[in-house]
Amino acid sequence: MSYTFDQFEVDTDNYQLRCNGKPLAIEPQVFNLLAYLLAHRSNVVSKDELMDKLWAGKIISESTLSSCIKDARKAIGDDGKEQKYIATVNRRGFRFVGEVTEPQAVGGSAAVQPVDEQLRQSAIAGSQEGGSVCLFPIRNLAPDKRIVIAVLPFQCLGGELVEFCAESLYEDINIHLARTPGFLVTSRNSAAYYRAHQASHSHIGQELGAQYVVDGAIRSLGDQINLSIKLVEVDGDRVLWGLRKNLPLADLATQLEDITLSITSAIEPEINRVEFASLRKRRQVDLAAWELYRQGHSVLGLKGWSEESFQECADLLRQAISKDPELAFAHAYLSLTLAIGHLVGLVNHDGWHEEALAAAEKALLLDSQDPDVLGYVGCAFADMGDYFRGIKLLERCVELDPSNAQGWAALGAAQLQIGEERGFTNMYHGIRISPRDNRIGAWGALLARALLSFGRLDEAIEVAQNACAFDDKIFLPRVVLGIALAQADQPQAAATAIDDARRIRPNLSLGDIQRFVRPEEMPKMQQYALLA
Repeated sequence: MSYTFDQFEVDTDNYQLRCNGKPLAIEPQVFNLLAYLLAHRSNVVSKDELMDKLWAGKIISESTLSSCIKDARKAIGDDGKEQKYIATVNRRGFRFVGEVTEPQAVGGSAAVQPVDEQLRQSAIAGSQEGGSVCLFPIRNLAPDKRIVIAVLPFQCLGGELVEFCAESLYEDINIHLARTPGFLVTSRNSAAYYRAHQASHSHIGQELGAQYVVDGAIRSLGDQINLSIKLVEVDGDRVLWGLRKNLPLADLATQLEDITLSITSAIEPEINRVEFASLRKRRQVDLAAWELYRQGHSVLGLKGWSEESFQECADLLRQAISKDPELAFAHAYLSLTLAIGHLVGLVNHDGWHEEALAAAEKALLLDSQDPDVLGYVGCAFADMGDYFRGIKLLERCVELDPSNAQGWAALGAAQLQIGEERGFTNMYHGIRISPRDNRIGAWGALLARALLSFGRLDEAIEVAQNACAFDDKIFLPRVVLGIALAQADQPQAAATAIDDARRIRPNLSLGDIQRFVRPEEMPKMQQYALLA
């Protein structure tokens, strides 16, 4: 197909922009944008539509789109001031306004694929490859194995502020979930279409290939707003998780980040729980590497901390690596599992250190820019005693992804291990931004132990109690609580805490307890017979 306007010609068959018959240099994505505007020149094309069609649902900033528009204008001798060919339509989008000769097939009678179909296929290819779209599909790819989530725009009943907050929440939830390894979020345009047509969750799942739908509403209630949101499993239209709360309207805009994090931090573990249950029903030989990784990733949160759960987790990760040696996440999480397992006395086999170190180095070799990889490996290095390297990796992790709760918690814990009190701020921040994270029991135990070391006894007791209340399957916070209560001269409560730790870990040994006791704390532990 060839579009001609003034001295320019856009040839979508040969992928060329020509001026007076001579080819011009142009970036592929800029060409795609120009071709799309030409093909749809009878309409105003919204920013969302351009992002959806040309970036295949990949989350990009508006500045990226603006830069692409600027480059397209520059390529055809236009600019944002004159807008001779590409016009900006306020609050609506863009439109090609130049006079165009009707498109003609290039090369006589050769069959030409319509631009719309080219874009559709290229969008699929772009989504699967994770890169920029090419107008011509290059190869057939295997189906995407990621979990597909459709996030529907919030139903909104209120004024401008409520509408703004609803749109902001919707945008932020999309971005956070899209950053989660293993999740694929459907395009916003598609989700908006099904919201507008009030389609059922099962219909949305069937049409978009989504296993899960996030649906919500915001309603104005005088000086408050009511937020309701739910995570629905498409198969059976089953609600897995829901949240309903009233928030002061005056402070709503300032609370958006916290609200977003509370929502997204709840969604991931719920999906992991369902996926884990589903995977357990399948024959293990049929599990793909990514599925094995996700199953291993879920074990500790679902089964608690024990020698058996750490062994199962490590074995699943090793199987994932054997199926896909280049799966960086599996190497990274294996290094963390072995390192932290040894730190708390649950991994003690010969060769754990060499395996953990090799897995960490391999993960970084495969992907040294992914925040989750950096977070897991950084924590592993710190747990193995290399605080300098671990802290540097963890700082890079939270720089790349400020919403990475594990990165913040691990960074804080590592800093506290070398006596840096700013670690408290980072640990508290990690817990605050992910209040439903299944790792909070462990994080709370480490935070309470650090508070105790810095002489903040009352705070240590409170944090340890909260950690115990959060997770009924982890012995660590109960041991730390027992130590703290002993220092506060509450021997009966301390003994109860240690007994509760033995409920979870019947073979809790003297060494398991002493691992968390500082020398100056030993006298009271012995005085109250807590080491017997």
